Amino acid sequence: MKTKLQNFWYYYKIPTIIVLILFAVGLYFYSTTRHTVESDYHAAIVSPQSRSGEQLGRILRALEGIGQDQNGDGAVVVELRVFRFAIGEDGQGMNEAAALDADLVGNLSGLFFVEDPVKFEQSTNGIGKAAEAIPVSEIPPLTGCGIDDLYLLVRTGADQKYFELLSAIIN
Repeated sequence: MKTKLQNFWYYYKIPTIIVLILFAVGLYFYSTTRHTVESDYHAAIVSPQSRSGEQLGRILRALEGIGQDQNGDGAVVVELRVFRFAIGEDGQGMNEAAALDADLVGNLSGLFFVEDPVKFEQSTNGIGKAAEAIPVSEIPPLTGCGIDDLYLLVRTGADQKYFELLSAIIN
């Protein structure tokens, strides 16, 4: 038996190693795609004030409690991006401004928390035009999250799921 294995290994060493590597790569891709959690909603906070991790956690929990599972993975997941700079102030937060522009152009976030919806629209050259803007202080599920000074807006052109979420938040 030992000589058969040695003979097999001598002639089929390279194909055996290739098959094992392909199996390992296939197993890796299967496990990563199977266990990846995708976000149902993408939201962004645009403000010069920093927010604590606790405040961001409360915002996420409030939005996740209101939203619906959009992708069928069994959980409502909200991805929250934070852009910390003052809109309309030249030279400040250029990296943050570039990241926000990429977010807007790529249509990544549908919900935005901003200080001034009009300034937000003007500073983004109309890309960030709000379809609806509501003061967070008037939204019961979000009051007490530490962002009562901001407005919640849904961008014109955002997916329908963001308008449905906004409707659920208001009602």
